[in-house]
Amino acid sequence: MALEKLRGGGVRHNVNNASILHQSLKEAGVNFISMVPDSYFRELNRLLLEDPDLRTVIATREDEGMAICAGAYLGGNRPCMVMEASGYGSGAGVLARICQVHHTPFLILSSHVPGLGEMYYFHSETRFLGEPILRGMGIPSVVIYRIEDAPVLIREAWLSVEGQRHPVAVMVPRHILFEGM
Repeated sequence: MALEKLRGGGVRHNVNNASILHQSLKEAGVNFISMVPDSYFRELNRLLLEDPDLRTVIATREDEGMAICAGAYLGGNRPCMVMEASGYGSGAGVLARICQVHHTPFLILSSHVPGLGEMYYFHSETRFLGEPILRGMGIPSVVIYRIEDAPVLIREAWLSVEGQRHPVAVMVPRHILFEGM
């Protein structure tokens, strides 16, 4: 395999898997999305923005998006924050104050780049903080290693969000979102 292919050159987004994630969110009852657009979730973001059944708000930073999700929850919605894993660092204050102290929950769907296959040090350095931040705050998290597991994991994560009044993170590694990985 050529080095270019190993580094992701010519790799396309997996539209089918993005569609499965989109449908899994809807089947779990999510009706409100806050997102910071990025290339990682490009196809999923497109599907979410085009879905007339979902209210989707674009945030400029992850902490802002998390605060929007908290407000949406208080307004009776079932929110999900879609973001890259680097956003856990900027969102830690919101997670601590709004979610931990005031028990205002939402689902988080994020990238999972500390796993195998991350090719760029400038991505992984800030994203290595995600799982330690979640563990330190006692926020449950799960990684979708097989797309077939997405509907169950997202549904169960949402049940925990509602039942425990606590955020839950569902992380998606790159092999799920890109073809040929």
